[in-house]
Amino acid sequence: MKNISMFLTTFIFFISGVQADVSIDPVQMYILNDAKQKTTTLTLESINETEKKLFEVKAFKWDQNKNGEDVLEPEDALIINPRSFILQPNGKQVIRIGFNRPTQSILAGKQEGTWRVLVEEIPQTVKESSITFLLNFNLPLFIGKQDDIKLKFNIENDKLIVLNKANSHIQIANLKIIDSNKKEIFKSETLGYALANKSLSYDLKGLKIQDPNNYYVKLQTDKSNEMIELKFME
Repeated sequence: MKNISMFLTTFIFFISGVQADVSIDPVQMYILNDAKQKTTTLTLESINETEKKLFEVKAFKWDQNKNGEDVLEPEDALIINPRSFILQPNGKQVIRIGFNRPTQSILAGKQEGTWRVLVEEIPQTVKESSITFLLNFNLPLFIGKQDDIKLKFNIENDKLIVLNKANSHIQIANLKIIDSNKKEIFKSETLGYALANKSLSYDLKGLKIQDPNNYYVKLQTDKSNEMIELKFME
């Protein structure tokens, strides 16, 4: 997965004119086979920084409700080392993440397990009447086998419903609806996840689709570097 640099994600009214430049890698974490891989790692790197930063790491079990909204619950099955640390200027910090029991005892059958790992900057003592910016990274952790893409598309209440019928997640970053003449009639570049057997919805903004069988959906996902094209009703 690509390394990204996160600049100011959260700010509070304290002080400091220092702009943060901290990279984190990877942006998605996987443990695909717990018989061979027990842990995974995450690396933070300070780039061109002049001040140290204090971070705390938390983990939450990640699910989605029937509307596709994220539901996070506290999780005690993960071992995170270190849970808090100081990132020195131009320094690196490796965070190791694993489980305190076999993952098979945590997973629901063959369905992928999903967690969210939050790496949050902790405010330090600052002078009055100044502003400082705090970093907040929210990263997914996936445990288990990755299925092939299995999607079903429906129209409900002027919305496109994308149902993920696979036993693992899918991330959609670019979605288009095209007609039989390959003409694009709808586009969304909103990035979102549909967890295993969960759904994403897209407001069609008044677009009427009379016969879905005459349309196709093109998608950019985290399963392929290329856009895929699927029949609307399959």
